[in-house]
Amino acid sequence: MSGDQRLLVVDDEEAICEGCRRIFTRQGFEVEKTSDAQLGLQMARENDFAAILLDIKMPNMTGIEFLEQLRDKRPNVPVILMTGYPSVPNAISAIRLGAAGYVTKPFTPEEISSAVQKHVGKGTTEPAGEAASADDTWTPCAEWYLFLQDAWVQCGEDGTARAGVLTPRSQAAGIQSVRLPKIGEVVYQGLPMAAIVHEDSTTRTVVAPLSGVIAAVNERLAKDPSALWEDPCGSGWIAAISPTRYGEETELCRRRRVLLVNADSASASAQQAKMTALGYHVRIAKDTKELGAALQDNGVGAILVDTASFGQDGPALIARINAAAPEKKIILIGTGDASMEAAYRSYRIFYYAVEPFADNEIIDILQAAFRSSASPAGKSDAAKSGEHIAVLSIVNRDGRKVRLMSEAGLLPGHGGLGSLVRQRLLDRLLPVETTFGEKVVTPNSIAKVAQACDRVVVLMARDINRLPGSLLRDMQSAQPGVNLDNVTTLVVQPTGQEEGLKGLEEATLAALADHIVHELTSHPSMWASQTKADGSAES
Repeated sequence: MSGDQRLLVVDDEEAICEGCRRIFTRQGFEVEKTSDAQLGLQMARENDFAAILLDIKMPNMTGIEFLEQLRDKRPNVPVILMTGYPSVPNAISAIRLGAAGYVTKPFTPEEISSAVQKHVGKGTTEPAGEAASADDTWTPCAEWYLFLQDAWVQCGEDGTARAGVLTPRSQAAGIQSVRLPKIGEVVYQGLPMAAIVHEDSTTRTVVAPLSGVIAAVNERLAKDPSALWEDPCGSGWIAAISPTRYGEETELCRRRRVLLVNADSASASAQQAKMTALGYHVRIAKDTKELGAALQDNGVGAILVDTASFGQDGPALIARINAAAPEKKIILIGTGDASMEAAYRSYRIFYYAVEPFADNEIIDILQAAFRSSASPAGKSDAAKSGEHIAVLSIVNRDGRKVRLMSEAGLLPGHGGLGSLVRQRLLDRLLPVETTFGEKVVTPNSIAKVAQACDRVVVLMARDINRLPGSLLRDMQSAQPGVNLDNVTTLVVQPTGQEEGLKGLEEATLAALADHIVHELTSHPSMWASQTKADGSAES
């Protein structure tokens, strides 16, 4: 394996070494690790590495001493220091010795991944024109796609996961431009990753199907967005993500599986190819025997029946499907001849479509069939009572006291983000203490709360030049004067048109609530959650 795909982790804590191995192996790196600083120095001097992750405080040798001895042999290799004790003298020495940067412990998978992605140079943009053939160098490691809402993701052999979105036929013609994410940005599952801007100035948000660091973007879409609807799961990909919570988050995504009932092999193959290009996994049943076995597959989300291929026997076939799979959504593929449409509509069907493959109506129909039956997403409203949550206090699973402090107006107590967070905590059977009010969050108030508990999470809304609803996690508080190692700040991008988080869609608020609860309930180090995620991925 070439040096640009190899990482070295040197830390006297085996948990840190193993955690990094799990994270970066999933991202396509070969990771070597050691808890012995002297051995690590020897490995670093004798081998080519894309980057070295180095603890600053180790027995027998500090990270600064390690750097001093490394630089005469390896002057250019990026070294990222991992420390729980950042200090001015260490920072000055590290800069003098060419350290690439600091990551403060405890850190999350996203934070350490972002630090590596900045310096390793795996992230690239796909150029336009003839150089776009580089697109062919990316190879998927699985044929199937996973979906979160209408966003899709497919894992590649290089450890990145390509992501994109299915665009409804009704919206395709009006696309004016695409707002792409930036390489190195951290995205979170269910929150904004990109945006499609229409000619009427309306914007459609594309959510990130997985959390991680943006490793590459498809710059060709900025010049010509037509691939978004012409080849949405191929050349219309939007971004490549280096996933950081792969195991736990893929469980929240779904494969879109379709049963195609068509007695005509030629047309069935053509229809299967078109749906496969849209990310659907299609199983074909040509006769009643194959249909009987296919109907036992509980993973099928929609059944498409080509009525022309069954002639007069079609209605009886629908009656059989109704009886065998009453919960399935049935889509009938009709022809211009409407003589039998009335007979079909006497049965339970989801949609009757006339030649939907001819004009790509099939995109809209299947999206509707696989869309959640939950109430459609709308805009959030302020709490009717006007009561807002100032502080949420919980005792975590490991007995740690954790508090969520919120700027005024961000957590409505009776609706919106506040009630979503509170209900998710209660659903986990955690004791929740709620303080209502419009308290002003200041450095002094944060410091005071931080002294009284094990961990503080501060929620605020700021313009961070991202899409509305985007989340930025910062171990260094956005409040001037606050620099406490048990304080984490979560900054949300507001809409810019309304105060606070008003105007965000309900689906965005729900995803924000999930990530806030994850922050409150997980251990502040990355290892507990990542070990679980990696384990589930391997099982």
